Amino acid sequence: MKNSISIKDISSQAGVSIATVSRIINKNGRYSQETEKRVMDIIKKNNYVPNLVAKGLRTQKMKNVGIVVPDITNEFFMKLVYEIEKNLFQEGYETFLCNTDEDEDKERKRVHMMAMQNVCSLIYIAGGISDMQDVIRDLPTVFIDRVPDKALGNYCTVESDNVQGGYLATKELLDCGCKNILLLTSRKKISGYADRFEGYVKALLEAGMEADDIHVVYLDQLHYAAAYEEMMRMLEAGEFAYDGIFATSDWLAVGCYKALTERGIRIPEDVKLAGYDDISITAFNGVPITTIHQQVDEMGARVVEQLLKIMRQDKVEQNIVKVPVYLVPRESTRGTTE
Repeated sequence: MKNSISIKDISSQAGVSIATVSRIINKNGRYSQETEKRVMDIIKKNNYVPNLVAKGLRTQKMKNVGIVVPDITNEFFMKLVYEIEKNLFQEGYETFLCNTDEDEDKERKRVHMMAMQNVCSLIYIAGGISDMQDVIRDLPTVFIDRVPDKALGNYCTVESDNVQGGYLATKELLDCGCKNILLLTSRKKISGYADRFEGYVKALLEAGMEADDIHVVYLDQLHYAAAYEEMMRMLEAGEFAYDGIFATSDWLAVGCYKALTERGIRIPEDVKLAGYDDISITAFNGVPITTIHQQVDEMGARVVEQLLKIMRQDKVEQNIVKVPVYLVPRESTRGTTE
């Protein structure tokens, strides 16, 4: 359906040039508040909608933002994407969503595809590509829970305070009496998980433990099944001798819970368990799981705020923006309170 009024008609009615109307619509360039009000009143009165496709063809960039997600089935990522999309929509942007299934080859292809679609910018949630330079070039980018290996210049990182999160989860286990704590985390070099490891080590050292007390299992996939299978392998091989587990994602924690309880190991009486993300299942698990809450609403707002600054070439005062986290203690560490 065509607009009943054209940009030429608007300029004529407002008594300004077509270029001035274009600047006001795009919020780009100089014009007076009085002129802006006059033009916007005409636009609203006639329900004028800019032709974004035509505009994209002229500028070679659509108002589309590409979002790369490692696992869209993960509730944490779904919530985060929802918050980002909501905030972008309020700013007049649409989104392309690409799920990579934590596959590096698929990830690279998806990002190349979005670049060919002429997205105006990119939001990159975690991921496994070690060298981003050849993939995104100068595309304005906000990374979430990862810092790229090389400084790209035209980017910003927004992440939870993962060092603090790892520290809080481990300290909770220590405070609840654990002496031998196992960490389950990703084998991939992703800064968010490296920071959670750093927090884990910090809490152990603060409690007077030494390097020999650091026990880590690295997993290729951050899925429920990967944690379950590794726990079962350790139990069957007689390699499990821990009284506490810090799993760096909630799905890993749930996988641990199932394997342990299937083998008759009680939580929290025999082993205490903490996760990370605060997804819904942790509250409704057979034994509710202690976890670290990430503020996805705050993260979504900060991601869009930083992305718009980069695209508008405003000064970005922080290359890395950290969002606070907090502990959600439940029965998997503290038992029932009744």
